[in-house]
Amino acid sequence: KRCLYVLVNEAAYALAEGVVAAPDTVDLAMVLGTGFPPFRGGLLRWADTEGLAVIAEALAGFAERIGPRFAPADLLREKAEQGGTFTDIV
Repeated sequence: KRCLYVLVNEAAYALAEGVVAAPDTVDLAMVLGTGFPPFRGGLLRWADTEGLAVIAEALAGFAERIGPRFAPADLLREKAEQGGTFTDIV
């Protein structure tokens, strides 16, 4: 979880900063570029099924125990609080 949740967090930063245009772009890059399991739909699709609130809460816990570099990104935290998903972003 500590490895995958950090990847989700970095993807949230990339989306918020406009480095990537859409979650589908991240998912495709993760499947084709890193070999993320295609049957999971990509990193952010997987994160949606895992639950953004679960991921944000775990990252906050990591940040408390390990250090601030694990703090959830603003976009991830907002989506988690709203009960949203990355697939809501168009």
